[in-house]
Amino acid sequence: MIEIIGYLLAGLGLFFVGIHLVDRHLQRMTGRRLRSLFIKLTETWWKAAWWGFCVGAITQTAAAITFVCISMVNSGLLKLRRAITVLNWSNPGTCLLIFFLSLPLDLFVAYIVGAAGLLYSFQSSKHGRDLVGFVFGMGLLFYGLFIMEDYGEQLKDFLWFQEAIASATSSFILTFIVAALLTMLAQSGNAVVLVILVLTASGLLGIEEAVMAVYGANLGASLITHVLTFRLKGTPKQLAMFQVYFGWIGTMIMVPLFYLEHWTGLPLVVSLLEHLPFHAATEIAVVNLLWCLITTLAIAPMEGCFADRLKRWYPPREDEDARRPRFLYPRCEEQPDACLDLIFEEQRRLARRLVMYLEFDPQSQNYRDRVFRFDEDNRALAEEISHYLQLMVNRDLRGETARRLRSLLERMEIIGTLGAELHRTLPRAREQLVGDDSLAHRLLEGFDAAIRTVLDSLETGDEDDLALAHAITEDGSETLSRLRESFIQSAGEYSSSEQAGLMRLVASIERLIWLLNSMTRNLESSR
Repeated sequence: MIEIIGYLLAGLGLFFVGIHLVDRHLQRMTGRRLRSLFIKLTETWWKAAWWGFCVGAITQTAAAITFVCISMVNSGLLKLRRAITVLNWSNPGTCLLIFFLSLPLDLFVAYIVGAAGLLYSFQSSKHGRDLVGFVFGMGLLFYGLFIMEDYGEQLKDFLWFQEAIASATSSFILTFIVAALLTMLAQSGNAVVLVILVLTASGLLGIEEAVMAVYGANLGASLITHVLTFRLKGTPKQLAMFQVYFGWIGTMIMVPLFYLEHWTGLPLVVSLLEHLPFHAATEIAVVNLLWCLITTLAIAPMEGCFADRLKRWYPPREDEDARRPRFLYPRCEEQPDACLDLIFEEQRRLARRLVMYLEFDPQSQNYRDRVFRFDEDNRALAEEISHYLQLMVNRDLRGETARRLRSLLERMEIIGTLGAELHRTLPRAREQLVGDDSLAHRLLEGFDAAIRTVLDSLETGDEDDLALAHAITEDGSETLSRLRESFIQSAGEYSSSEQAGLMRLVASIERLIWLLNSMTRNLESSR
């Protein structure tokens, strides 16, 4: 008995390590390349459905697909309705994992684990390591399952285990609930379905009990998503809740059909399994696939309605569009000059938002949280703009177009650095405000005038505005002189600790003005 428990724990440990590796490396692989590929593969409903199914079959995890879809919808690269199509059809794809366990793949998996493990240990390439890590995780996942299957079968010889299984399966509803709870505990629907498969193949579960357990595991998977996404808002919440509703709809369809067949003898799922010339393990895989496939087919005609309902029930945040490009669109890089114009408009839009760091009221509720969310939105938008800039770099441009691109790349770096410095400096500066006559207040007031002048010159592009912006931000300008003089004159009014804080603030403001001057020079050179 001790030997059996030891091997079962070893198999379970390998299984969950495999799940962890698969999930971690898949998230690292969901970068720009995969997202760009998704754009091309989801142009039509048929493409979105087909590739959703294929990606589900490859990744075997709905979480990874949901992660990619949320990221793409947030960035404006994928519409909510198309993302729902991808998610809907990815669910049957994730069910294919169960079929592989019923095949004699023990030796093949052993070779995969060994080869991938060696490569994983010595692989230095980041992208190659993620791919090898994914394969290694899948190998461990399967190897752990094979160990559990081999030794789990031996438990049926123990009287106490037979009695425990009998009590758990004395009621179909109890079996359903236990499977759902185990799924939430294991944080994996596939994990529990595979355990059900092992128990059924060992004769510890009858076919009807196994069917209800599979249904419970699928509902449990949706409940996991519900719990994990409880704090999400807006569009991410819409996509996450689609997966939750997928589980509930499947339950409302399949459980009543099960009881209809059980009570009336109408030939449905269980009758189909009895007539299939398959091993018990394969029959469980069929049940799991039927659950996902029937639910997907039921939802398919209502995907548009789902998108509308989800928007109404979980409306996007008021500032959600702030992190999406307003002018740029997929494949605009194919027209370089027009794309550079659009990038310029996006940069102007992002730069205009910088002054809002000065407009948040430090006395308002959740001031720091609001500034943090605002900064996150700006970073997300900056990342999208940088993506299009990189696409333009890859086109190997020449002449005036190449010069414009270099100028926009430099400006993007300045805007990003300026935003990061504002986010780092202003919350601390706000805490040092004592009154309208305080030194910190005068420092921020002077900087406010400087940044608005520079942003006005960016907006208008007027030569006189640029000259004024250059004059008030250059080294040795009146703005910087006033900063230093104000500090020297007021230093005696503060304690040593307050003076140290004000010195840091002066240094930060000087750096911000230097960055503004860099932007002004960039604007002048790009004329």
